[in-house]
Amino acid sequence: MENVLVKKIRYKLKNLFRRHLLRPFVKKRSYDMSNNHYIFADPRGGSTWLMEIIQNITNEPVIWEPLDLKLKNNPFNSIDFDWRQHIPSDENWPEAKMLFSLLFQGKILEKNILDYSTLKQLNNSYSLLFKICRGNALLPWLTENFEFNFKPIHMIRHPFAVASSQIKHGGWNHLNSKFEIPDTPFNIHYKKHEAFLKALSTKEEILVAKWCLSNLATLNHTNNNKKWISITYEDFVLNPNQQIKRILKSWNIKHDLSNIDFESESQTTYEGSPSSNLDKIKSWQDKFDNNQIESMGKILEYFNCKIYSKDTPMANLSF
Repeated sequence: MENVLVKKIRYKLKNLFRRHLLRPFVKKRSYDMSNNHYIFADPRGGSTWLMEIIQNITNEPVIWEPLDLKLKNNPFNSIDFDWRQHIPSDENWPEAKMLFSLLFQGKILEKNILDYSTLKQLNNSYSLLFKICRGNALLPWLTENFEFNFKPIHMIRHPFAVASSQIKHGGWNHLNSKFEIPDTPFNIHYKKHEAFLKALSTKEEILVAKWCLSNLATLNHTNNNKKWISITYEDFVLNPNQQIKRILKSWNIKHDLSNIDFESESQTTYEGSPSSNLDKIKSWQDKFDNNQIESMGKILEYFNCKIYSKDTPMANLSF
């Protein structure tokens, strides 16, 4: 059996190959952004699992988390882009539009952005599969400014489950227990709720508020399920075959799903995560006490969230 050190060396060499050889290869290719496929979701929202299934069908190279602002060379930092940037659909932001145009053509490629792609996929495909976390609030603006032949997917998961998974992950340990209004363009999206947001005092409350600010305007938009497809993680866990058929029908793609392993775990699933479908959906109920659930429930009430509540792990609506 391969030891841990050999695995780490193999992984590093593999990523060095991707980062230094695949990126120049991609930049020389011509990609029609209208033929790409796009997945938008929250971190820890199930998007990697969905991406792996979609990639199995389209066999496209993946552009992985291109809005990761931790990357110093990410050009979105140069325009004061926010981690969960909101742009009103009728606003004109030429600098952002130019960067997204370059991104969707495969011209912005930083660090581990190609880690889920192979040379064969890059050589054989003339379209890309984008997995974008934290970009949910951008969908109304993006679909007004770009033509997509295939409706982007907006995947949502119960905000309490997302918060629970993010806290367990550890990547949000740096988060303060006070909500910080981002100093970015169009931050009126946050400022109009400033008094309420400033009163939040726990990490889980802040994470749930961020979920609401990222998703509800998009879910309540008149173009929801017209210009993009909204699906719930809960529906996808319980009926993955049905949800994939719905997506492929919208994309006018016919594919034999008999070879798709809907039970496989994604590459970002925790070791020791719930194995049963129902436990995957309701596990957050055992992670928070009643007081935490009540306080997070008040946030859903404040933002008038209809699709999820504190009383059930299931979505109240199906699309």
